[in-house]
Amino acid sequence: MSFLHRFATMAEPVEERRRFVAAAVLLPPIALASSLGLAQRASAAGIGLPHAVRSLDDAATALFDAAEAANWADAEQALGRARGAALEVNVLQSTFLAAGGAISRFIEAQNNLGGDLIEAGTALSARDQHWLISSADRIEARAGELSQPFMDGTDTIGPRVETLLFLARRMRRALVWHDDAGYRQASDDFKRTASSLRAELDKRSPEKARALRLALERISASPSSAELKSLYGATLRLRDAAPCQVDCRS
Repeated sequence: MSFLHRFATMAEPVEERRRFVAAAVLLPPIALASSLGLAQRASAAGIGLPHAVRSLDDAATALFDAAEAANWADAEQALGRARGAALEVNVLQSTFLAAGGAISRFIEAQNNLGGDLIEAGTALSARDQHWLISSADRIEARAGELSQPFMDGTDTIGPRVETLLFLARRMRRALVWHDDAGYRQASDDFKRTASSLRAELDKRSPEKARALRLALERISASPSSAELKSLYGATLRLRDAAPCQVDCRS
């Protein structure tokens, strides 16, 4: 791998981190998700979310997990699944447009996904853990972009939970990279955002919101890869919970 590739994927510029932190502080969570090109992603209960998009999201999550653990065999399998899902995505254009998506957004996400998959393959061949984690993170973002038109319009908190997922991935990546400053920033932003959403998360699913808080408490005491993965899983389960039309606590 070239020096420029390694520098771009392994060394996150300080100025970029500062811009992200400023955005996290100044923008409401839904705007932050949009500004980062993140997924206003349909929940598992969302109507009409294509199987290919769901499969791409699942494969990207598995790829991130495998890269984090430097489990190259599992990473190879996950990347194969992501490539298969991407082939299915290629025929979704009419469905994407029928759901209200813009053709320019579909083409952009499709092209970026192709490049991300190529990078992931190169990173895997080079056994470059840092680069592979970054590639998996971007593939997850593409799945989110592709799911935007299919989002259940009643799920107003979904995009903000997506911001929590992004921050949790930042924490996981920073731990692998031994980026203490980046970890602290992402962790502080996660806690601040989760705290601002506490009432809405409780309404969505009290049990899953409680599990998220417990996972957050555990990483405060021991920020290990296992505990961060648990936090990410708890956030995923909240995202995938069906949005409540009434107070779920009643």
